[in-house]
Amino acid sequence: MIEIVLDTSFLMLLTEKSSQHIVDDIIRIMGPVSFIVPDCVVEELSRLSLSRHVRKSKLAQLALKFVNEKMKVVETFKTGSVDDRIVSFARGRPNVWVATMDHVLRERLLRENLKCVTLSNNKVVLC
Repeated sequence: MIEIVLDTSFLMLLTEKSSQHIVDDIIRIMGPVSFIVPDCVVEELSRLSLSRHVRKSKLAQLALKFVNEKMKVVETFKTGSVDDRIVSFARGRPNVWVATMDHVLRERLLRENLKCVTLSNNKVVLC
């Protein structure tokens, strides 16, 4: 089964937009998938939920709730940035795709021949 690793930017987008529409599109395009969230993303969302920026804080809180209710959380290496840990998790796993809205992470994934999912004009794009 294909695993979709959701990063912070993608989770924040899911809470901001109609998440079911995006999730349904991913499933329609890719078939049966399992959505997973690295523990480092949960940690980052927890930090963002404490932000003084009200909108960002609310989105992070909603994303955490979404993760707790519907996603599987996986452990990653405990060193490096969140992006480093996501890339390390995806390496060597042929059935893993990383869902991100982060341009820098997307470019890094492509440089390392790793698969990613993103949105463009509100449509799911595989890269």
